Amino acid sequence: MRQFDMQVIPFEAVYNFRDMGGYKTKDGRFVKDGLFYRSAALGKMTTADKEQFETLGIKTIFDYRDDHEAQSNPNPIFLNTKYIQIPAKGNHAFEMPTNAEKTMGRQNFYKVINPDMFRDFYAQMPFNNASFKALMATIQQPENLGLVHHCAVGKDRTGIGGALILLALDVPEETIMQDYLDTNIHLRPMVERMTQAIQHDFNDKELQQFHALMSAREDYLQAAFNEMDVRYGSKATFLEQEFALTKEKREQLQAYCLS
Repeated sequence: MRQFDMQVIPFEAVYNFRDMGGYKTKDGRFVKDGLFYRSAALGKMTTADKEQFETLGIKTIFDYRDDHEAQSNPNPIFLNTKYIQIPAKGNHAFEMPTNAEKTMGRQNFYKVINPDMFRDFYAQMPFNNASFKALMATIQQPENLGLVHHCAVGKDRTGIGGALILLALDVPEETIMQDYLDTNIHLRPMVERMTQAIQHDFNDKELQQFHALMSAREDYLQAAFNEMDVRYGSKATFLEQEFALTKEKREQLQAYCLS
């Protein structure tokens, strides 16, 4: 099994791009490399980034952003690659930070939205969400893999999507949590640059709130895990009821994706 930091694929202008392979499942198998990737937005790719991307064998780009976000920073076009873009924000009232300038202003987002609201956002996201339903249907078709799923920074919507994929593959929750928390390492340069840009307009409390919202925090993803158990009693029942992932379908998925 590879160490977590060895899963990162370095790009010049794409953050947080990682192969989700190498994780050990509860029965001792491992997620195969090259089937699932998670990332921040791909739109700023350099020529060298595009050349590297094309070596990865990615057949599907699954984008959790809404239309405004995607139009503001569109995905690069690759031949023979399927594009799926379905907003994963769900029914939550607030806009995502990358989209907030059209309503409250991006800086005001970090001043108005607090961590308690973000925990609630995570707790609601996995349920009755058309984007994640499409994701879980997509990954059951081997011809769609390798697949990269992404949002704006690859933390929140991608964090839930990654958790769902790994749950379906029977990866332990503590491993899934570590995969999520590793985002903090790979987004650090971006967060530091953003901090430099806003620090003169934010007081100390507002800066603390900004960092809380820009962090992958255990209590955020745990809120989603807890809600799955509250609503369904178990993760297996959650996967079956929300995504029609029966035991048999999960076994079929695992047979293809694990070694």
